[in-house]
Amino acid sequence: MQRKILFLSLVLLTLLSGCARSTPTRYYLLESALEPVKADTLPSKNLRVAQVTVPDYLDRNSIVSRVNGETELVVSQFHAWAEPVGHGVRRVVQEVLTPPLLAVGLNVLAPGDDTRADYVLLVDLQRLDGNFDSKAVLEARWTLKNRHDDVIARGIYADAEPVAGKTYDVLTAAESRMVRRMGEHLAARLPVLTRGKS
Repeated sequence: MQRKILFLSLVLLTLLSGCARSTPTRYYLLESALEPVKADTLPSKNLRVAQVTVPDYLDRNSIVSRVNGETELVVSQFHAWAEPVGHGVRRVVQEVLTPPLLAVGLNVLAPGDDTRADYVLLVDLQRLDGNFDSKAVLEARWTLKNRHDDVIARGIYADAEPVAGKTYDVLTAAESRMVRRMGEHLAARLPVLTRGKS
């Protein structure tokens, strides 16, 4: 009898140890998909992209998606951002802004550069999520200030991108494309807004 109990206990422990393994978490980055920029010299005028603010529901590592008419949120347990969402948006916007602004004589400062900026771009992310097999949505407000903290311009940017699938690869790729397009929109606006103003 004791052998049967011992045998059953071992079988039960083996089964439980197999159940204890969890799915490994997969990590994703927002990507600009741009080639690195090379420059031997940089313009003296510069712009800093400030830390991007994000809503509380996005201020987490887990990737957030929506279901049921876009009111119910799903916070993924095994799919996460490899960096805070605000950092990713800032990095992609900087990468997208750098080539066109260099061409008009404006250097986009790297995140660690503490040089006093002639212009500061603030981005307040309102929404960045999506429904599988439907669409992803980005909504943001932006403000451009000069070195004296005077507001030069403000704007709202909104975009949507189809999500053709049920995987996080597809969702995060769609979100990356929207952030890149926001950077392109800003790249078209900022040279006009900064011309002759400081």
